Amino acid sequence: MGSSLPDRLKKAADLWGTVETTLLAVLVSGMVILSALQIILRDFFHGGILWAEPILGGSLLWMTMLGALAATGRRKHINVDLVSHVLPPRPRDVALAVTNLFAGVVCGFLTVAAVRFVVLQKEMGGMATRAMPQWVVYVIIPVCFALLSFRFVLHSVLAFGRAVTGGASEDPAL
Repeated sequence: MGSSLPDRLKKAADLWGTVETTLLAVLVSGMVILSALQIILRDFFHGGILWAEPILGGSLLWMTMLGALAATGRRKHINVDLVSHVLPPRPRDVALAVTNLFAGVVCGFLTVAAVRFVVLQKEMGGMATRAMPQWVVYVIIPVCFALLSFRFVLHSVLAFGRAVTGGASEDPAL
């Protein structure tokens, strides 16, 4: 017999979390190696890799966006919480649903703005390196904001469902 929908969602969330963690580990490792190589080349050979600085800057942007996505998926993102710790479970879940929905809508608007920004960068034709257009570096912004919006809305739906049904107080990382 097949597994239930919540079990399949949990497995998909776990797989996605593994992909995020792997991407972050690869980015950080690559940045450390490239930075160390750049330092060695500058100090000992009085040279360097011309494309290292823009790649490191772009990698920092990618790492930041993917880190925000991973933190949101694990519900470890920055959260201003003034009242939920004093609310009973159902009202707490309603408050969580409302705040997550608001965050999802804000991220939706930021997705639209980020798409416009990337399109503008593409039209301007700037280059990050000789072989990479600048817009490629920035494409992570709308992608992550869209995924953040999806996650916040999903967390909102799950919290509202818990408030209605009186289910468990914590939702799985998504």
